Amino acid sequence: MRQGVSSARINCKIIRYMTNLSSFNQFSYVIAANQDVKNELISWVIKSQEYINQYFAGDRSRISKTTFGDCVAKVEALVDLAIDDNYASSFRGVRDVNGRLQAGAIISRQMGFIFPYTEERTYLSIDPFTTPPWNCLNLEGIELPEKIKGAARWLMSEIIQETIDTEVEGITKVLAIDRAKNFYLNIGFQETPEYPRELILTKVAALAFLHDQSDRRGER
Repeated sequence: MRQGVSSARINCKIIRYMTNLSSFNQFSYVIAANQDVKNELISWVIKSQEYINQYFAGDRSRISKTTFGDCVAKVEALVDLAIDDNYASSFRGVRDVNGRLQAGAIISRQMGFIFPYTEERTYLSIDPFTTPPWNCLNLEGIELPEKIKGAARWLMSEIIQETIDTEVEGITKVLAIDRAKNFYLNIGFQETPEYPRELILTKVAALAFLHDQSDRRGER
């Protein structure tokens, strides 16, 4: 009986692992922006303008206050920093199984008071944090072949995993406008009472997020 139960548990675990592998896209972590990464990020800006020309008649004002418009602005900010040698080492990103860059961010260690902690401490600041324009363009009847899901969550988990055993302990701060808040809140970030745009991921929430992401990847 015990052997049968044990075999059933192993089979369930294998099935769950295979289901996770087939249900979720896989990515590899990129640390620092070498010239290849910089060139690819620049292509994001070019692609953004192509989409504006193709789908918005070249009128940039039409993407104002939209998710796509937010993405374009963050992509431009990311590229400006990543191509600067002073910030290139702070770049983090993920590539899909075809080697295509699908998300990127700039990280930095900061020291200060951070909610809900009462003492000064080191934390990780992430700004900007974005996926490429094809992952942000949502127009009815248009399905871009480059579009892929899961890159942003994967990148966030890799960044947190990188810092969880350091003095940062995975404690993370981002600045988010209302249209982007749900992504961070669903991960476990919480609003700072005095500054609603400032979202904080505590160590406890970071560990819970990593646990959930491991399940999604089929690693547990």
